[in-house]
Amino acid sequence: LEERLGVTLCHRGPTGFELTEEGRILAERCRDFTGAIREIPARLSDVKAEIRGHLRVMLVSNLVAPALDEAIAVFHAKYPAVELIVEVAAWTEVVNSLIQHKIDVGISPSRVKRAELAYLHLFTEIHRPYCGRPHPLFGKTVAEPAELAVEAFVLTGADEGDELTQFRLEHGLGRNIAGMSDHLEEAKRLAVLGVGLCFLPEGYAQPDVDAGRLWPLLSGSNVPRNNMFVVTDPQSPAHTARDLFIAEV
Repeated sequence: LEERLGVTLCHRGPTGFELTEEGRILAERCRDFTGAIREIPARLSDVKAEIRGHLRVMLVSNLVAPALDEAIAVFHAKYPAVELIVEVAAWTEVVNSLIQHKIDVGISPSRVKRAELAYLHLFTEIHRPYCGRPHPLFGKTVAEPAELAVEAFVLTGADEGDELTQFRLEHGLGRNIAGMSDHLEEAKRLAVLGVGLCFLPEGYAQPDVDAGRLWPLLSGSNVPRNNMFVVTDPQSPAHTARDLFIAEV
């Protein structure tokens, strides 16, 4: 911050810490900014009833994100006149739809961030390989991913994120393909039926694990992780409902 402003903001050393005159001025301005920001909800409350229209959201399939669910619920309670239009698509289509201004908000993984888009980190999704009860490996745990290289996998095609693809290729997983579906729920169905192993998001698979239909084969932290982002296009036309939704997230 000092480098950006070109001034010394504080003196610090063995004897302690003390703001310079420039530091005190900046601190006062920051307090003013904070106060102004805290007034925003009260100011917005006067116009909540007037906020209406559509909010188009596109996300990857079967996303288990309690924080997102809470944000949607609170947003709807505050702005009930806004119609939420939710679509499901592969992550590449989410990004393309944003750039083409077909949607207002995208929720998807993104290993490479596009400079023209804005990214807000939502959570990190953990993926593990699972097998169904009919599979010979059900109930067993392997120590290293490479031990599964000889097994047949059910792949999720366009629904597979970059991090997962890189992890599979690094460890030689999925060279033997037993099935494929771009729809995560159908890929999971094949895994449950014992057709092959399948990488699934941990939160999405957990109910089936609890019910005894799926079994996680890799424990520990050596598993692929997808960072999920709320993505918007700052160059798109002004949209009050979108901005309020992002603020709620």
